[in-house]
Amino acid sequence: MKGLIMFGRKAGMVELREVPRPSIKEDEVLIQVQAAGICGTDIDFYLGKNAHLLNPPVILGHEFSGRIVEIGSKIKYWQEGERVVSDNTGWICGHCLYCLTGRYTLCESRKGIGYGIDGAFAEYVKIGGDVLKQFPGCLIKLPEGISFEEAAIMEPACNSYKAVVQEAHVQPGEKVAIFGPGPIGLFCLQIAKIAGAARIIVIGIKGDEQRLKLAKELGATRVVNGDEEDPVEEILSANNGKKVDVVIDAAGPPVVIKQAVEIVRREGRIIKIAWSSQALDMSLDLLVAGALTLRGHWGYDYLSWLRVLNLTREKRIDYKSMISEVLPLSKWEQAFQKIKERRAVKIVLNPGED
Repeated sequence: MKGLIMFGRKAGMVELREVPRPSIKEDEVLIQVQAAGICGTDIDFYLGKNAHLLNPPVILGHEFSGRIVEIGSKIKYWQEGERVVSDNTGWICGHCLYCLTGRYTLCESRKGIGYGIDGAFAEYVKIGGDVLKQFPGCLIKLPEGISFEEAAIMEPACNSYKAVVQEAHVQPGEKVAIFGPGPIGLFCLQIAKIAGAARIIVIGIKGDEQRLKLAKELGATRVVNGDEEDPVEEILSANNGKKVDVVIDAAGPPVVIKQAVEIVRREGRIIKIAWSSQALDMSLDLLVAGALTLRGHWGYDYLSWLRVLNLTREKRIDYKSMISEVLPLSKWEQAFQKIKERRAVKIVLNPGED
């Protein structure tokens, strides 16, 4: 089978290779990948960023859905032919504080599918017996009525649900500002709208015109191009001079945190999702003076998946508008380039097509 392999930790060390089809043990499951979403993290790996997370050589791809085609003799709860989506947990230790308290994605030894162990930019991917035994929720049955392509991008929707609902605790009537109209930011917009936010302002930069347009279509009250307008002035103006309750940083640059502190009310909440290697040059006294909460976000948990599955069944989340294109795995370079240049929101690869 073909697999998109990152064979080193330096930029550009990625190529499509012929690789063996995974063989499974008695307690493992083999999935035929039907669709795999390209994440910004995949682009970072390709560019040589966050290389410490990688375990090369490794097949990339951690957002995926597929169909079970083979099960081990000891597998009791899954059947061949079932449609599934994965939370991308490939291995956990099972005995640390986080594993023992059900917070598996925080396990410090966790290996994620698509960077710690072989992932889904290939025709087949296997789910290991250790993780299935310790964390059965790593694999989730796919509701009827949602396509494999849509299911492949449920993982970032779960990320956004945890940030907006479980961490920021957005309540009906609150005002929310979201920096960064990428996939996570746009899913945060959708979840904030579902949560009942009265006003949602999305801030982008030059090159984000297409994404800001989509943000408006998805329900943003106001969109701001931060390279043409002052985000702080525009947000305060849009709120009649008042500050917002919650800021979601799905962009990354340190300036976002500085702006967030200026636009969030006292006792407001700032959730930082996006990464940045740049140093933050500001006094944290502003957090103290405003009694602000600044929280780093990581991933999701099983509750995030359950809630997003419920919303998905009820057609409350728009996945189709988020998918700019579906391409065969052989066109991965074209897809990576489009996302890198922000010419697409989300591209899904189909490993089964040439």
